[in-house]
Amino acid sequence: MNENFRRFVKIYVRPLWGRMTLVMVLAGVTSSYWFVLGFLSKVTVDHVLQLRPGVEATQGQELRGRDSRAPGLRDGAVREREGRPLHRDPQVVLPGPGGQEAAGPKKTRTEQLYWLWVIFFAYLLVRMTFAASNWVYMYNISFVGQRIVARVRLDLHEKVQKLQMTFFDRQQVGKIMSRILDDVGLLQSEVTSTFVETVRQVARLLIGIVILLTINPKLGLLAMLALPLYVVAYKVFQHSIAVTSLKMREAYAEAYGILEERVRGIQVVLSFARERGELRAFFRRVATTFRLSVKRWMLNTGLGATCSAVSAVATALVFYWGALAVKSGEMTVGDLVYFNMSLGALFMPLVALTNINATILEMLVVISRVFEILDEEVLIQDRPGAVRLDRVRGRVAFQHVWFRYSERGDYVLKDLHFEVKPGTSVAVVGPSGSGKSTLLSLLLRLYEPTEGSVLIDDYDIRDVKISSLRKHISMVPQEPILFSGTVAENIVYGRDDATPDQVMEAAKAAELHDFIMSLPEKYEAHVGERGGNLSGGQKQRLAFAMALLHDPSILILDDTTSALDARTESRIQQTLDRVMKGRTTFVITHRISTAMRAEQVLVLDNGRMAGWGKHEDLMREGGVYRQIYEQQQAQAEDALLPEVDGKAVKQEF
Repeated sequence: MNENFRRFVKIYVRPLWGRMTLVMVLAGVTSSYWFVLGFLSKVTVDHVLQLRPGVEATQGQELRGRDSRAPGLRDGAVREREGRPLHRDPQVVLPGPGGQEAAGPKKTRTEQLYWLWVIFFAYLLVRMTFAASNWVYMYNISFVGQRIVARVRLDLHEKVQKLQMTFFDRQQVGKIMSRILDDVGLLQSEVTSTFVETVRQVARLLIGIVILLTINPKLGLLAMLALPLYVVAYKVFQHSIAVTSLKMREAYAEAYGILEERVRGIQVVLSFARERGELRAFFRRVATTFRLSVKRWMLNTGLGATCSAVSAVATALVFYWGALAVKSGEMTVGDLVYFNMSLGALFMPLVALTNINATILEMLVVISRVFEILDEEVLIQDRPGAVRLDRVRGRVAFQHVWFRYSERGDYVLKDLHFEVKPGTSVAVVGPSGSGKSTLLSLLLRLYEPTEGSVLIDDYDIRDVKISSLRKHISMVPQEPILFSGTVAENIVYGRDDATPDQVMEAAKAAELHDFIMSLPEKYEAHVGERGGNLSGGQKQRLAFAMALLHDPSILILDDTTSALDARTESRIQQTLDRVMKGRTTFVITHRISTAMRAEQVLVLDNGRMAGWGKHEDLMREGGVYRQIYEQQQAQAEDALLPEVDGKAVKQEF
């Protein structure tokens, strides 16, 4: 974690070092506030009030010094010998060790008023100066914090977009969002304030030590004996606070991830009447977060209370010995007041530093979680010297391609070897789980082949810039992914420079224009999150429009007509027949009727090629393709038969 903290400072704090230096200087200046007020209090006591220590005189001393003492003192001594209480004039100073000479001559009333005005204006100047310094300090520390957090979020967002799909396969979306938003938000409120507050408290501690040793070295050394106790207290609580903070962040991310999943799948939750079950499950996660938060709060409070107890005992001892020093004349009343205020200002940073240390432990946990994403290895990236393809004819070749999601997992694709000529339509058919979608994800470099290579126009796609490759390929997924915004904004998502006419042409080609024109806002109609306010067919057609506007050389359709009714499918199929001309097209489908329209059919079974050729040739060869065909034919016939007790029954005539 310490290494991560050093990296964080180097990457995000050092570029703002000029402003950070100003903030730290201001932190040091503002840290002397209580010491300055303590010095003004000392001047007030010693030079305005002139409160000085007095020593009781014995009877022999009174008799021997009767002639040299003030009349008021002689009268007081007589009253004391007579058993009457002794009332001293506060302006009268009794001799003691150091005597009156040590305290200085008595000031006149005019001199006292002069010093009072000096202190009054000095106090106003100090308050205004420190208020202005504190304003500049708070502004700059807020500025630095916002800049750091903005850069961290941008770096995380950029990194997430570079990561391969295997990263998202093993991570909950909610957990990723928790790190980008919640964890970084915590840094926003703590990283700069904690960093600079540490400097402020350390500066206050050093200033306090120097001042205490200057006022009275003996009492200063006594006060510093408490410092090791703070270190012991911190060491006792350090590990527990760090472990609890890590568990709490993980529990929060877990709750965030589950909540995000359930909100997205709210239709399933409601359809299975799982509201109470989901509430109980979420309650358990919230309760775990609550318990860990309380535990962390108790540990932090325990650390602060322990340090406060140490400072209370140390302050009481110092005040006791300080009072004896005043009585013996080793220091003035003003010195004691100044020492006591400085001592409080010394112990305050010690308590604050222990609390800051607890915060730093949590901050280090957050920083480590941020760097877990930033340090994630990017497996799919441009090779040195990668080429940019300005034009793609559409020749695609898979050369002995093997693929598995992890080193310990089984192979999903096994030794695929085929070639597709430019402008050819290929239907990819096979049972569920045979690797159809994975095959075409390799073409987009969403995954990297474990072995073998994928070629486009005789270029290994690993030697082509990723942005250039994906510019020439469009994919319409089985479940369309739409974004919050207008209809037009979704259509132009992959092509910002599209004109309104081009947008409408793409919508017409996708059989979507008439529906859009029926809406009150037309192309400015709002699309809900993930297209929640559209039907399945409307979402599919909008995804078609997005792909067609991109004008790709290679088009991938992932079972795209499965959500459409027969009439709409027929209309879109006619459109696709027109659009697919001159483009290399891969159509993932479960329907043999759709595969029959393709020029070539690729059959997959358990990750291996189980057939390649035209529909008629595959039917003659038999095998998996013919089995699928016969199963679908049987299902179609059964759908037309009457039912008795829920079973299809053949009728004989």
